[in-house]
Amino acid sequence: MLRKIKFILVFVTLFLNTSIFASETNNGLKLNQIAVKASQSLLMDIKSILNDRLIAVGERGHILISDDNGSIWRQIQVPTEALLTKLYFVDGKVGWAVGHQQIILKTENAGETWQIQNESDSLDQPALFDIWFSDAQNGIAVGAYGLYLSTDDGGENWQELYQESLEDYDIGFPHFYSLAFEKKSKKLFMAAELGLLAVSDDLGKTWSKLTSPYQGSFFHISALPNGYIVAMGLRGHLFRSKDLGISWQEVKTNTLSGLQNLLMSKSRNKLIIVGSNGTQLVSNDNANSVRLVQRSDRVHLAAAVETSENKILVVGVKGVIAAEIN
Repeated sequence: MLRKIKFILVFVTLFLNTSIFASETNNGLKLNQIAVKASQSLLMDIKSILNDRLIAVGERGHILISDDNGSIWRQIQVPTEALLTKLYFVDGKVGWAVGHQQIILKTENAGETWQIQNESDSLDQPALFDIWFSDAQNGIAVGAYGLYLSTDDGGENWQELYQESLEDYDIGFPHFYSLAFEKKSKKLFMAAELGLLAVSDDLGKTWSKLTSPYQGSFFHISALPNGYIVAMGLRGHLFRSKDLGISWQEVKTNTLSGLQNLLMSKSRNKLIIVGSNGTQLVSNDNANSVRLVQRSDRVHLAAAVETSENKILVVGVKGVIAAEIN
């Protein structure tokens, strides 16, 4: 029961109290309704793709596009009302969005249209939290209670895989939250609940547990350009590894807020980490140290992006807003 409560709190979805509507297309698919304030509602991820286009995803299947660095947003209708949690693009046009109800959506035209590739009403494994592709054909999606899906045909077919090496034999499978690929070593990393950190040397086919520095939940893992691996999670816990996960060093954050995501700002040459309660951590030295920049509004933040105008935008419970970073 405690794990289920934590799962709900992390993704801040139960406080959404407005009704859901849908419209119907000519071929009978149900599309979510255009919401006037979609850009001010809960958003979970944001990415910059081809020609400086920004794409954000969030509650009720909202997918938003901006072609002017975030000044104006337009909503794309899609055939789901599920909460969307994560985006991944292999190039400027082809990408995927995943979320609750094991939904997987694919676009081949930079987000203008989306098709359902997978969905399920399973209560045992109710959501996907991250997705990653090694190329346009081969990818994996991970989520709640060990949910692990794989495709070798661009998502036309998804197979559920049992990753026995990641199971806790006393508790079962944890939630798989985040994936990160380190390009030089070609190693794929995973961050999960119950202090689980893991690495794959074969692009996600098999996994090995890493010695973890922390037994609480990790919500995000990133591979930095210099090869460092950074993992973050509950109660402000932040760790870095300089040796591909063999050893970890804790980074003092001066916060007890959950840490959700990381952005490498190229224009500022800084790392920016965002989290709950308006937490923004800034590092000038590849996460050897960070300084806390607390937002005055204490709004929960889920992800960040840098625009072509070198502005930092963040998304969270209040939609798309500007970062408060010096």
